[in-house]
Amino acid sequence: FFFQDEELRTYFAIVAISTGLIVLNIFGIYHNLADSFKYSFFEVSTIITTTGFGLTDITNWPLFSQYLLLTLMFIGGSAGSTAGGFKVIRAMIIAKIARNQTLASLYPNRILSLHINGSVLDKETQHSVLKYLAVYVFIMLGLVALLSLDNQNLLVVTSAAASTFNNIGPLLGTSDSFAIFSPLSKLIMGFAMIAGRLEIYPVLLLFLPKTWSKI
Repeated sequence: FFFQDEELRTYFAIVAISTGLIVLNIFGIYHNLADSFKYSFFEVSTIITTTGFGLTDITNWPLFSQYLLLTLMFIGGSAGSTAGGFKVIRAMIIAKIARNQTLASLYPNRILSLHINGSVLDKETQHSVLKYLAVYVFIMLGLVALLSLDNQNLLVVTSAAASTFNNIGPLLGTSDSFAIFSPLSKLIMGFAMIAGRLEIYPVLLLFLPKTWSKI
């Protein structure tokens, strides 16, 4: 039964919690529960599935709601899907690693293992996820740093980096389009889109001298 899948349950929980929080936050704008839920659920769904559609001008929403949508940009879809982002399963593994490390500090003699869907996740897989997270964070920080040379709004710059790197689409913090960026910034974001779509490593291999020395 597919609802027994831990990643799916986490995915639905993220959507439900994010939608509920945004409904509460934007209710003062629409003064209507039905409209608040409609816009919240649609924008949360389109962001986390990285489909890039829009139903309303989210730049008029409170910063808290925009921040939640920005967070969903990083999480992205489920493993094996064509959605972009870091992926829910990786976020789950990182959260469980952090929990185990905290428990290990409290109970040094306790033997801790990480389970996904009832099965133990081996250390090699855990390390590969941590390595991917490190590369992901470094690239995101680099993108934000480079784009900040072209725009002074941190939310705009961060959402531009997250939107392109995770292959999503929307730009937060402004009602303008990506046209506000220079041609060089657009070229950088273009490379970010390719790297995000190919899950980073294939693009990084292009810049390693050893890759070309074997040809």
